[in-house]
Amino acid sequence: MGLLPIRPGFQNHRSTQLLCASYPFIPNSIYFSQILSSNKNLSKCLPFTLRTRKSVVRALATESASPAAAKMVKAIRVHELGGPEVLKWEDVEVGEPKEGEVRVKNKAIGLNFVDVYFRKGVYKAATVPYTPGVEACGVVTAVGPGLTGRQVGDLVAYAGQPMGSYAEEQILPANRIVPVPPSIDPTVAASLLLKGMTAQFLLRSCFK
Repeated sequence: MGLLPIRPGFQNHRSTQLLCASYPFIPNSIYFSQILSSNKNLSKCLPFTLRTRKSVVRALATESASPAAAKMVKAIRVHELGGPEVLKWEDVEVGEPKEGEVRVKNKAIGLNFVDVYFRKGVYKAATVPYTPGVEACGVVTAVGPGLTGRQVGDLVAYAGQPMGSYAEEQILPANRIVPVPPSIDPTVAASLLLKGMTAQFLLRSCFK
């Protein structure tokens, strides 16, 4: 597998608590932070990671905009179950983060086979229509009232629920995101978390 960059300037395409039954092992944000902060040379492992996992990272090129003006964004939406043809590129309202939330502009998203299971109905999404995707890395563009520890401009990543990473921007619970060190490229961070947790689960929970 490899990277599929969206070419810059392509402006027509600018860019639940329900836990997936197949990923009951998704850890908290402290574990995410340990993964990212302890792998300073992680980028050297990227080709191997991408070749050996059933996902691909798609870098999202987005144009600069004032966070206050970013009410409508582009997202891939699923209105009915089926094959790739049910994926629709639509305008959605992202809104402002509430207490305990942040808004993140995605720079890279992870494409995972579990996304296909939700799209086909093997796993049940909380609502339909919905925005798929459970892994991304991006920049914080707004924080909810009274939130500390996160600020606009932070590079962060997340994996797991809630779904919705197939979008230019999304609202996330602040306790689901982790900081990404400047030394780690967003495409590396977005390709790491869910696959890393899968490997950790197989080795420590299944193999043991």
